Amino acid sequence: MRLGSQPILLVALVWPSAWPSGEDTPALQDGLAVAFQSVSGGLPDHTVRPHFMLYVPVGESPSPFVAPGPFTAVWKGMIHLDLRDRFIFQAELNGSLKLELNDKPVMEVTATGEMTEPTKRIRLNSRGNTFKATFTSPEKGDAFFRLYWSTPDYGNEPIPPRHLKHTPNENLAKGAELRRGRQLASKYRCFKCHTTNLARKGMPELAMDAPAFDGIGSRRDAGWMADWILKPVNFRQRATMPALLHGGTAEADATAIASFLSRQKADEAIPGVNADAATAETGRKLFTQLNCAACHTMVGDPSVAAKVELGQVRWKFGKAGLLAAFLKNPQAHYRWNRMPDFALEPEEAAALAVYLFQSAGLAEHNPLSATPSVIARGRKLIQSTGCLNCHALELENQFNAPAIADLASGCLAGKPTGAPGFAFGEGDREALRLFLREGRVSLGQSSLAEFTLRQSANLNCANCHGQMELIPPFDVLGGKLKPEWSGKILAGAFAKRQRPWQSARMPAFPAQADGLAKGLALLHGRPPVTLPDVPVDAGKAAIGRKLVSSNGGFFCFSCHGIGELEPAQVFDAQGINLARVGDRLLPEYFRRWMRNPLRIDPQTKMPSYFHHGRSALFDVLNGDADRQIEALYHYILQGNGMNPPDAPGK
Repeated sequence: MRLGSQPILLVALVWPSAWPSGEDTPALQDGLAVAFQSVSGGLPDHTVRPHFMLYVPVGESPSPFVAPGPFTAVWKGMIHLDLRDRFIFQAELNGSLKLELNDKPVMEVTATGEMTEPTKRIRLNSRGNTFKATFTSPEKGDAFFRLYWSTPDYGNEPIPPRHLKHTPNENLAKGAELRRGRQLASKYRCFKCHTTNLARKGMPELAMDAPAFDGIGSRRDAGWMADWILKPVNFRQRATMPALLHGGTAEADATAIASFLSRQKADEAIPGVNADAATAETGRKLFTQLNCAACHTMVGDPSVAAKVELGQVRWKFGKAGLLAAFLKNPQAHYRWNRMPDFALEPEEAAALAVYLFQSAGLAEHNPLSATPSVIARGRKLIQSTGCLNCHALELENQFNAPAIADLASGCLAGKPTGAPGFAFGEGDREALRLFLREGRVSLGQSSLAEFTLRQSANLNCANCHGQMELIPPFDVLGGKLKPEWSGKILAGAFAKRQRPWQSARMPAFPAQADGLAKGLALLHGRPPVTLPDVPVDAGKAAIGRKLVSSNGGFFCFSCHGIGELEPAQVFDAQGINLARVGDRLLPEYFRRWMRNPLRIDPQTKMPSYFHHGRSALFDVLNGDADRQIEALYHYILQGNGMNPPDAPGK
């Protein structure tokens, strides 16, 4: 049945006369508890998600621990508010959804991709309101849902994650342990050595590499390599590289391997650097601007397990020019390197290298002096100890590891004898054992939403996003940016910085880029490929051009460039070029942003032009906010084809 062009959805609503407050508890944690269950059977999977959104492409699984295909997902938690208020709820979904608040049903719907009818206004109390939602995937098409709320003061928006809490329980603890074990198995490259009958096209991290051995003798100091090989944890508390050598010959073996590797030279010129005080000062400023302290500690700083201490860089690289070359392209010899690519200019990389060399001090280390027999022995050890299972080099690999069977011995023993010694704590070993017993099949499934949760934590995304001035919080990006654009900026594919006037800059992570971009979208209930935009309406675009102008418009180009038109008079902070907005922003986000920018980002310098559905420009579309925003959207959709407005006075 249809009314106009919109389908009428079947909605069953029950309205209680009173809304009791949810049980308050001090044990609440961020996020919502979710139980995924395959319709075909098997145990449910329990985890925590940051908000009430989901997108699962047809034939895929909502979780790596649940079989692909039809599923149900039950979300439980609490909505915590500072002040009580009345809300209207709506959902956009393909599937079926039942929503309960404070143990009372408020919505039961089935839809095929449309926005449901709004509920009546529901009173939520301050502090805790219990929340349960049951979603069932559809018979056809991708499964997705996005829940929105609104009040008289602002329109539909996703429920902000800061209001969503859950109570921890044993099921969630086990789900977290399974995921921890799975992540450890990939982080430490367990299946580079131990065979598995699962295809390596599932969990993306199974493809992780390690620094290539080709040319490594030109990039690293031989003495540093010897000490690193002998005991990596002496350099980094959470080193993924294991101690492979044991017994009375370990030190000599490490020297032999380093001697062989030091002969692996590359025909690469070492860039020269000017190591004066001014260059070092430039490097110090860059270190602060790029927020390097989010991941690194300097000499003399307190040791932090999650951070890499930089006191060893002088010894590790030997020459400032080699460190500069690494900073210029960190992924050149190690694609999955966590070190981000900031697209540094040669002089910037050199300045950082000089600063780090001077800060690292003048530690002296004796150079290796190896005979041909020692080098030959190092070659054999490289072939026989498992190095080539992770590190690339044109050399026959003669190492074979047994299948993982005894979970109390080998690498997982408390004190490994003859096996690689990893930086595992007992908790790590228990998580790995649980995963290897009960979750190994999950390696065959990718789940890009969970890949994004893992890798955004691994890459410290939240240490910059929401922490640095004018850098938006990380938890809004999946509902803000088109995944194609996110993928490009994460891969470093843009020749020019999007906001060159900012001191902070977005780094690139090429190996993770595609999965991160798609996973961000999926986490926010969006498809991994953006749906086609509506065709540009020339009439609306013409009105949009008037609205951005200074003559009867909002004078948007006072702060924003428009194509080749530079901003006319930036008041406080320059905005992004409007010709790039259509490629960047999801349509829904653009509309929400225009209605109330400060509601989304309290840091923004963007003013709000619309209040209670109206604007001050009553002579344009009768001041109707929605129609004016729609006209602006059609204007920015033209991208570089936009016709800039006339300059003031014309």
